[in-house]
Amino acid sequence: MKRHLSTFVLSALAVAAVGGLTVLRTGLVAEAAWRHDYTPLTVNTYPVSGNFTDISVTDYYADVQFRVSRDGSVSVVTRDAADVTHTVRVEGNTLTVTRPEPSVGQRLFHHDDDDPEVTIYLPAGNYGALTVSNTSGDIESAAQLGFASANLTTVSGDIDLNGPVSGKIVCNTTSGDVELRCPTAGDVEISTTSGDAELNDSYIQSLKVVSVSGDASLERVTAAGAVTIETTSGDVELERSDAASLTISTTSGEVEGSLLTSKNFAVSSSIGRVSAPTADPAGAPCTVTTTSGDIRLTVRP
Repeated sequence: MKRHLSTFVLSALAVAAVGGLTVLRTGLVAEAAWRHDYTPLTVNTYPVSGNFTDISVTDYYADVQFRVSRDGSVSVVTRDAADVTHTVRVEGNTLTVTRPEPSVGQRLFHHDDDDPEVTIYLPAGNYGALTVSNTSGDIESAAQLGFASANLTTVSGDIDLNGPVSGKIVCNTTSGDVELRCPTAGDVEISTTSGDAELNDSYIQSLKVVSVSGDASLERVTAAGAVTIETTSGDVELERSDAASLTISTTSGEVEGSLLTSKNFAVSSSIGRVSAPTADPAGAPCTVTTTSGDIRLTVRP
């Protein structure tokens, strides 16, 4: 009986090994075929004519970049697979750049090393509403370009916005990081799952950050209104920042940093250590709560 059982087990292992080798061979053959059929990305330049204020871009894999043109002209330069053609047109008041939805084959054989790009060259100055929808590509804008509002969405790409935005900013990512260096901005809303949110050297109207495991960092940021930060396991860091009111909550993340003015502190942690200045009843409200994370706050005018 034991001999039959041993023979059965050995046979099963042999079948599994053969199956595994077959899968591995298939994968290697597919990779070799992709390498053999791979062609370098093609660069296309689309001149833009017509007047516009708003800009709308829809892509899937490409990094979307907004750059200042050297000659004051407007153009769109793409670097993508030869079989991908972008549509660039001015409709009404909007410059629209779109990529066709990828086919099943393009989705299956898309390779991370492709690194496609869509670059929009614009004269330095202020524009209307900026809307970008992406999947795995980054979104980046130069400091010399300002917008009336910005609505930026990407799944795994990063968002890097550097110019002034007079109105509302909305940034949505899953695993991508969000970094804002806007000298001025209106209401700012950032939503991520694991991506970090970072704001630097900005004067904004208000801020709301919601994340699961992403960190939130504010450095030299002042809000005329409320700042609300909610995260589960992410850390929160404030460096010489301030707001009319602050509400920060996290479960296991730590909260630390410095504020510019005294606050009416209401700080608590279930099992974490707490260090904060004495509450000033005349100060703006500052409520910080954690479950297991530590809290360390100071006031440095």
